[in-house]
Amino acid sequence: MGLYRYSNQSFRVSRFTLVLFVTYLGLFIFFLSQPPIYSPDTYSYLGLHIYRYPGYSIFLYILQFIFQGFFERVVVGIQLLFGFIAIFLFANNCRSILKMNKFSYLALLAVLTYPYFPTLWIGNNLCSEGLAYPFYLILLTFSFDFLFRQQTRKWIHISIVLILLALTRGQFIFISPLLAFLYILKKRKRVFKKPNFFYLLLFLTLPFVVHILDSSYHKIAHGLFITTPFSYVNAVTLPLFVSKKEDAKSLKEPDDRQIFINTHTTLDSLGLLASRTGGDKNEQYEIFFQKFPIICNRTFHFQSMDYFAQKYSRQNKNALLSEVAAKEMMPILIKNNYQNYFSLFFLGTVRSLFGIIPLILVFLLMAYSFFSTIKIWTIHSGLLLFTSILILSNALLVAFAAIPIMRYLFYNFLFLLANCEIDSALSPEFQFPRDT
Repeated sequence: MGLYRYSNQSFRVSRFTLVLFVTYLGLFIFFLSQPPIYSPDTYSYLGLHIYRYPGYSIFLYILQFIFQGFFERVVVGIQLLFGFIAIFLFANNCRSILKMNKFSYLALLAVLTYPYFPTLWIGNNLCSEGLAYPFYLILLTFSFDFLFRQQTRKWIHISIVLILLALTRGQFIFISPLLAFLYILKKRKRVFKKPNFFYLLLFLTLPFVVHILDSSYHKIAHGLFITTPFSYVNAVTLPLFVSKKEDAKSLKEPDDRQIFINTHTTLDSLGLLASRTGGDKNEQYEIFFQKFPIICNRTFHFQSMDYFAQKYSRQNKNALLSEVAAKEMMPILIKNNYQNYFSLFFLGTVRSLFGIIPLILVFLLMAYSFFSTIKIWTIHSGLLLFTSILILSNALLVAFAAIPIMRYLFYNFLFLLANCEIDSALSPEFQFPRDT
């Protein structure tokens, strides 16, 4: 009877796994049968443009070189396979750490798989999210192992995946100092002892490794030893929207001043300035949200590129000069119009978290977990702090550098469910052990 029960239990577990395998095999076949999607960004990756990070550009370049006209299907297949593997690695990791039941586990799988469906289609879209999302999930998996499961050898895995992720989408480089911060909270005074100090230095130096690799790529591909621009062209859009004509007097560089005058004049004629829209701040932000592509791409970007093209002729460097101009004028425009800017920036942050109540809850979770972690490091408080910082930092970054659209927000949807599971650890029946 014991053998029968053992076999029966094994059969039930394997049946559950088999159902998941068949389900995801069906999803793989379905998505692979859908046409590859060329988004506006695809062509800049295929063209190895200087303002694109090297990871995805090299990925497309190599596959296009090998498979020629058939490369799109290969890209989609790799992105789907890589993504589904990453989903299961991360979900199984969370299931193990959080002791999730099958319902919670399936719910997490559903949330993780959501970006592959319309309207995001990240597996079919020839865009960097197809690689960045799986890299992100795998990095979190290894980071959880390192911080919460005592698997310190995962520092090698973390280093490799973080470098690949940051070279694909550069905004994720902040995870490296975040890991250093969490590791300090975990080890406290012991962080300066071997081998803890090595891990701390590793997390602090990884951004410099990425910097060197990124610059080396641009030296080879474009002849310039520079890092990929941050995209200040996007970040300056909100400061331009709240700007005033007299702000031109505060710009010391002649190029910046002329580009601002040209851009402001165009925006004024189109009625795409906060001072011209009327209404309250919510109505102003709605107009900014809807007209962001016009303000950014079709106004500032085009006009700055044309300005430098006329001055220096058309060359790769024009895009960099536009970035430099945006970077130089942005803090001045914010300073001159800080009240309007931060009011709309706050609304962008609220939208990034789908409302003021989620924003408050995330902030309170972060504050609670931070002070709990200072008092004593536990898996519960560490996970809450890690995930809440990721959620809030992404919301702030999106509000600062762009607008809150699903393409920029979906990375951390999984933590909405994961945080609920973490909170269940507060019940007396389920307490995480203290992590030393």
